Amino acid sequence: MSLPARYGVFLTFAMLLGFSATAPAADSPTPKDHAMGNAPCAWAEPLRAAGDSLDVPATISILQRYHFNCIAQVIENKPPYTYDDFKRLLEAAQPAGISVWPVIIPPSEGGTSLPYKTDYVAWMKELAVLSQKYSALRGVNIDDLMSGISTQTFTRSYICSIYQAKQEINPNLLFVPTIYDLDQSVADRLGGCVDGVWFWWVNLEHNAGLRTVLEDSRVVVAGRFPIYSGVYSHQTSWHKEGRPLPKILRGALEIGCRYGDGAIIWNLPLKLDSLENPWLEAAHSFAPGGAADLAGKCGLGATSPPAEPAAK
Repeated sequence: MSLPARYGVFLTFAMLLGFSATAPAADSPTPKDHAMGNAPCAWAEPLRAAGDSLDVPATISILQRYHFNCIAQVIENKPPYTYDDFKRLLEAAQPAGISVWPVIIPPSEGGTSLPYKTDYVAWMKELAVLSQKYSALRGVNIDDLMSGISTQTFTRSYICSIYQAKQEINPNLLFVPTIYDLDQSVADRLGGCVDGVWFWWVNLEHNAGLRTVLEDSRVVVAGRFPIYSGVYSHQTSWHKEGRPLPKILRGALEIGCRYGDGAIIWNLPLKLDSLENPWLEAAHSFAPGGAADLAGKCGLGATSPPAEPAAK
């Protein structure tokens, strides 16, 4: 996952477009609410077993212990990210009631997801067939859909071809790619050909402006697809100083769960040892039974806004 060259500016869209952020366009389909579950989805740091393969039993055990019901898993070309690793995770997640979202690598990151590499229609067909056997395969993500050279591949026509490929096999499988900018041109390119987006907040130092970004992006989207707020729990190529402070992660999840249709956390550490894991605890507070106000209700704020206070 890499930082795009620009980050969208949203503050004037409501005035330019002239409609409410909570009022979908008349001809827009009703979005599928809370498709990623009622807690933040964990794009987790992999737990490794012998031979560097994914430690599936340990992963499922920790997810259940902390009441997470969604995990994202990259498919790449080596353990613990192979397609076989993913399928073992999916098989174990099915009886555990945990949804699994494969992340396919885009051209801008090398297109290294095997076996289909950059044939994203083939990937979608393969995963749609697999989802007929495993309902836990809830949706598919393509990372960094519109970053760098990936924009040359993912034209609107090709995006719609990917979407149509799964519609013909299993329309219940969702296509929810990663984006960083969400202006009118992006919304128009994606509208009608995605089931939502993972929209990433790239500031690891503070959350000032995140609420406005989410609210204004909903105006631009106009009900055409859900917006899932992506936040970071790990250092990145543009923020090498370390992980965000746990309180920053907690604040980002509070905003994402309240003003987005749900939230996803990148590189959430699952490892448990003698040291505390405050990032896992911060995320856990939003899972069912957690201490946060929106525990077990992540995404409900966007689709069911609180009633206006009664006039005095």
